[in-house]
Amino acid sequence: MEQETDWTVLTTINAPRWPHVTGDDLEGWLTGGGDVDTAALQAFFYECDLGAQLQFLRGRHIPVEQALATLDRHVRPGFPKAFHFPLDVWSAA
Repeated sequence: MEQETDWTVLTTINAPRWPHVTGDDLEGWLTGGGDVDTAALQAFFYECDLGAQLQFLRGRHIPVEQALATLDRHVRPGFPKAFHFPLDVWSAA
């Protein structure tokens, strides 16, 4: 586990959850591997602040564009059309 980049993200995602999500789990879902835990992805995209998200992605060498594609595919459909996630701010820049 990339301790420095994972800590804030995983404490946010795991606050109400058991069993706990690992950084490797989250990395797999963001890169298209295996069965996706939509609730954990929602916590990542909705509850984690932008800095923590970007630090996690950078630490795990996941392109932001790939994370946005995962957001669009698995999380965004459950929110109102006009809703903006923190990572949308990065993509608009």
